Amino acid sequence: MIRLLAIAIAALMSTAAATSASAGEITIKVAGRATPAVHADIITAAKQLCQEDLAGNRDAADLAPYCVREITRDAVSRTKSPELVAYDKAQGRSVYFMRVAAR
Repeated sequence: MIRLLAIAIAALMSTAAATSASAGEITIKVAGRATPAVHADIITAAKQLCQEDLAGNRDAADLAPYCVREITRDAVSRTKSPELVAYDKAQGRSVYFMRVAAR
């Protein structure tokens, strides 16, 4: 299994004013850790990245679960771990939901 996993997010969407979107990266240590713990860390990182990327977007509450799901799936596939891929597929949809702060 990969020792470190870097989750990167490029511009997922831009606001209606066409402002520049941000990009972020979070590194997660995966060596010697249990699959559920790694998966939880990936989701936490994805939520953080989506929160930053969707800040100020009026549709953030609707887009957030999809953003988290896509980032998580991308990160899980990058690990090339069949166990982590299977664990991710077994998770319910509620794992991707997050609260979006109104600004």
